[in-house]
Amino acid sequence: MSCGRNNRQPVAIIGPSARELALPLFFSLVLLAALAAVASAQQHRAEQTREITYWMLDPVTHRFRISHDFTVDTPGQRYVHSFVRAGSEVTDAEVWDVDAGMRLRTTNVTGRDVNALNFYRNRYADDMAVVQAELLEPIGEGESIRVRVIETYTDEERYYMDGDELVWDRSLGRPYNTVKLPPGWMLTAVNIPAVISTDGEGLVSLRFINIRSDSIGVVIRAKRRP
Repeated sequence: MSCGRNNRQPVAIIGPSARELALPLFFSLVLLAALAAVASAQQHRAEQTREITYWMLDPVTHRFRISHDFTVDTPGQRYVHSFVRAGSEVTDAEVWDVDAGMRLRTTNVTGRDVNALNFYRNRYADDMAVVQAELLEPIGEGESIRVRVIETYTDEERYYMDGDELVWDRSLGRPYNTVKLPPGWMLTAVNIPAVISTDGEGLVSLRFINIRSDSIGVVIRAKRRP
């Protein structure tokens, strides 16, 4: 065997053992299975946003801010909706046409009103609270727009104080979920694995990846920094 340098002698290359070959293959298969599961979960939630971010506000208020984007591509659709979870109250709702950079007009409606539009395969409880935004124009055939929803939620049952700790207890249904603690707070416990970091504003940020076709239950506890 020649390496292009005549003064070098060939060297014997000892290959990996069967066990060494099996380990990378095993982890590759695990990774492929996880990616397939993510793809499957996304397919089951085709109408939902892939990613959502939560910003906890002062826990005494039981309030947190959320932001998520989604694509609208149903021909003839003139309205988009944000469905409010039972037990929560939504205020300061903003809905934006991201492509046009324009804020859309919003109104509060009910599940009964949404069902009457026949935009969605799901049927919603008649008394469900829903934020409705009117698009700039109906969706044309083969067209789509990107929409951003920003809202403030109040939920005393799922975001509250327990002694000197805040508790955020909520199910997350999106594949990618980011939860940020309030300014000046540090994480003390979380019940499931998360990627934990500090963002550019110094907020503790927890990122959860949901590879399931249903929701994951997340419980976060935190204390004020000394």
